[in-house]
Amino acid sequence: MRRFVAAVLFVVSANMMYAQGAKVLNAYNYLQDGELAKAQTEIEPAITNEKTKIDGKTWYYRGQIYEQIYFSEEERFASLKDGSLLKAIESFGKAIELGSKRINMNDVNDRYQRLAAFSYQEGVESFNAKSYADAVKYFETCYTVRLEAGAVDSGAIYSAAVAALNGKMYEESEKNFRKAIEINYSVEDSYINLANLYKEQGDKEKYKATLAEARKALPNSQELITAEINIYLESKEFDKALENLNVAIQNDPNNFLLFFVRGNIYDSKQASMLNDGKKDESRPFFEKAKEDYTKALSIKEDYFDAAYSLGALFYNRGAEMLNEANMITDDAKYKAAKDKADQQLRDALPYLEKAHVLQPDDLSTMTSLKELYARTNQMDKYKAMSEKLSN
Repeated sequence: MRRFVAAVLFVVSANMMYAQGAKVLNAYNYLQDGELAKAQTEIEPAITNEKTKIDGKTWYYRGQIYEQIYFSEEERFASLKDGSLLKAIESFGKAIELGSKRINMNDVNDRYQRLAAFSYQEGVESFNAKSYADAVKYFETCYTVRLEAGAVDSGAIYSAAVAALNGKMYEESEKNFRKAIEINYSVEDSYINLANLYKEQGDKEKYKATLAEARKALPNSQELITAEINIYLESKEFDKALENLNVAIQNDPNNFLLFFVRGNIYDSKQASMLNDGKKDESRPFFEKAKEDYTKALSIKEDYFDAAYSLGALFYNRGAEMLNEANMITDDAKYKAAKDKADQQLRDALPYLEKAHVLQPDDLSTMTSLKELYARTNQMDKYKAMSEKLSN
C-alpha cells in the first residue's frame, strides 16, 4: 500500500513538472503567434516552479514576451504595459545569470543592453511627470545594466540621485550622489546636492562636513566657497568666513556682493572693538570695511546696500568721534577734535544721499540724513527731510 502511495505521488509530481514545461512551450507558441496576453498568462507560473524557474530559457521567453508588450501599439495589450519594460530587463538579466545551451546568449545580451537605453528614456519621462520613485527605478536599472556590460553610465546614476532628491527619497539620493562622486561625474553639483540633501533634513553637521569635504576636493569651486561662507556667517565664525571670502574674491574679483559681505564683516568687527573700548585696534578694520564697501560700489554703482553701509560707517564713526570731543575740556583740543568729527560726518553725506536717490522711500536712510543735516547745520535740507519723513 505504501509503495502504491509513493508511486501515485511520483506520477503527480512528474505530471506537475510536465505541466510547467508545457506552459513554457505554450508561452513560446503564443509569443510566436503574437498572442501576448496568453503568452504572459502561461509564462508567469513557470518562473515560480522549482524546475522551470532555474532554466534560462524560461526567462528568455518571458523577457521577449514583456519586450513585445512594451513596444506593442495594439490597444488590446495596453493594460499589460505597466512595468513591462522593467520585467523584460529583469527577465533577460536572469537568463544571462542562469545561462542555457538551448538559447542564443548573444541575442539575450543584445536585447538586455538595448533595453537599457529605453529604461533611461522612461526615467526622463517619469521625472518630467514628477513620478520620482519610478524615475529612480528606471535610471538605476539603466546604470546597472550598462555596468554589467563594463560601461559606466554616469548620467544615469546622477539622474537617479536627482530624482530621488526631488522625491525626498533621501537614503537613495545620498547613495547615488556618493556613487556619482566616486566615478568622478559632475562632482561639484553632486557635492552641492548632497550637502543640500542634509540641509533639507536639518542635519547641520553633515551639511558642514560635506561642504568641507567638497572644498578639499574642489578648492576653487566658487559655489562651494559661497555655500561655506554662508555657513560661517550663520554660525558667526567670521574669521573662517573671511578666509573663504579672500579666496572667493581672488577667483571672482568683479563680484560686488563678495566685497560687500567682506566689508560687512570688517564693519562688524570694528564696531565690536569700539564697543569694547579698543579704539586703536578697530582702526584697521574700519579702513578695510571702507575699502570693500567702496569697491563694491565701484563695481555696481546702483548698489544701495553698499552706498548706505558706507555712509553709515562714516556716520557712526563721526558720531563716536563727536562724543569723544565733547569729553575734552581744553578748548583748542576740543575744537580740533570736533573739526575731525564733523569732517567724518560730512564724509558720510554723499553716500547716504546716493542711497536716498537709489531708494527714496527707505526710512533708515532718511532718518540718518535728517540727523546728519542737523549735526552739520544744513537746516534747509534738515527741514526738507523732516517733511518727507512726516509724509
